[in-house]
Amino acid sequence: MKKKILYITALSVTLAACSKVFDVNPTASIASDVAISNKAGVEHALVGTYNALQSVGLYGRNYLIIGDLTSGNLTWTGTSQDYGQVEDIPIPADNSIVDGFWAAAYDGINRANNILDKLPSIGDMTQDEANQFEGEALFIRSLLYYDLVSYFGGVPLKLQPTSDLNNINAERNTALQVYDQIITDLATAKTKMAATKVTGRANSFAASALLAKVYLARYYISKDQSDATLAVTEATNVISLGGYTLSGQYAELFSTAISPESVFEVVYDLQNFNRLAQYYYPRSLIGRYEISPTTAFIQGFEASDQRLAASVAYDEKNLPYGIKYNDVAGGTDRVYVIRLAEMYLLRAEALVCSNGEIAAIQADIDMVRNRAGLANTTAVNADELKMAIENERNHEFAFEGHRWIDLVRTGRASALLGIDPKYTLFPIPLSEMLTNSNMNQNPGY
Repeated sequence: MKKKILYITALSVTLAACSKVFDVNPTASIASDVAISNKAGVEHALVGTYNALQSVGLYGRNYLIIGDLTSGNLTWTGTSQDYGQVEDIPIPADNSIVDGFWAAAYDGINRANNILDKLPSIGDMTQDEANQFEGEALFIRSLLYYDLVSYFGGVPLKLQPTSDLNNINAERNTALQVYDQIITDLATAKTKMAATKVTGRANSFAASALLAKVYLARYYISKDQSDATLAVTEATNVISLGGYTLSGQYAELFSTAISPESVFEVVYDLQNFNRLAQYYYPRSLIGRYEISPTTAFIQGFEASDQRLAASVAYDEKNLPYGIKYNDVAGGTDRVYVIRLAEMYLLRAEALVCSNGEIAAIQADIDMVRNRAGLANTTAVNADELKMAIENERNHEFAFEGHRWIDLVRTGRASALLGIDPKYTLFPIPLSEMLTNSNMNQNPGY
C-alpha cells in the first residue's frame, strides 16, 4: 500500500502474513508507470487484482481458516503459534495472521483502485469492455471491504490508489459507512458487468449475491426491515435468473471441476497455488496438520448428513482432518467464495428477518438439507427457523470461512463461544497502529 508500484510481489504479502511460516505465493508485479496505459494493461492489471485474492492472507489459506478456528469448528494442532493465538481469543494485535489478512486485503483494494483510477483515460476499448473492467474491479474491492468490515468493524475507506506516503494516515469509517459504500459500488457493478459466467471471474450475478450478503449484514446493524427485504430480492435474482444449480451430491462440490452452483470462486493452478490441503492434512499424509476439526463440530452433524463424510476423514491414528481441500502436493483446490446453497439459506434468513412466509423459509432450508440426504426441517416458528438456518450454514459451509461471520452477524458469538462481546471484533494490526497516526484501536486491545 505504501510503495510506488501497482503490483507488488506476493512474497511481500507473505512476509507480512506469515512471518513465522514459510510460504510461496504467486507473483504479479508491474511498475505503475507502465501498468495501465491501454486495454492490454487494464487486462493485465485486472488479472493481478484477482491474483490478490489468492494470497495466503486471504483465500489462499488464512481467511478461510480463521472463520472456523475462532468459532470452535477447528482447533490448533500444529507448530505455528499464531494459529493458537487466533483460537485463544483475545488475539494479540501483533498476530501475523491478522496482520497478513489486513495487508493482503488493502493490497487487493489498492490494485482495484488503480484500475478504477486509470480506466477513464484508456481509449482503445469499447464501452462494454470498459464497463466490464469497472464492474469487476468494483466487485473485488467490495468483496475485500466486506471481508474487512466483517472482522474489524469500521475500517478506512480508501477509494483512490495509494502511490506514496502522503495519504497513508486514514481515519476509520463506521461499519455502516463501509456497508453503504459497498452497496453503492455493487449496485454499479451489477449494471456494468455481463451475466455470463467465466470461471474465476465476477459477473452481474456475483454482484447480486454479494449485495444480498451485505444487505443482510446491514440489517443486523440498522434493524431496518427494508434491508432484509432487499437481501431477499438480490438472493432471489441469483436463484431464479442466474442459471446456477445445486450439485447433485454434496461431495461433488470438492472434485477437481468447478461446481455449477459456484457463483464466485478463487481458482488456483500449479504455478498459482494454495496450501490449504497441506495445513489440514495430517503428517502421515504429508500435511502439516496445523488445524483439525473439533469433536464438538463433528458430533453436531445428524447421523445421515452426507456433508460430514465430505468434510472430515480420519487417518490411520484415527485423527480427524478436513478434506474439502485435498490437493496436498499441487495446491490447486478451488475455493468457493459464494455458492448457490448460500443464496437459499441467506434468503431463508432474510425472510425470517422480514416476517416472510414460514413455508417459503422452510422450502429454502429444505433445498439444502435434502441435497445433504436429510429430511425436511421440523422448525415451525421464527426462533426455531433461525437456529435451523444457523445449524445448516455451519455444516454446509464448514471450512469455507463463514462460521465466525455468521455468529457475529446474528449476535450469537458472545454467548455461544463464551467470549466478551468486545472481542467479536479483531484487533487492528499493530503494524497499522504504528504507521497510521489517525488509526484508533478496537476496544479491549
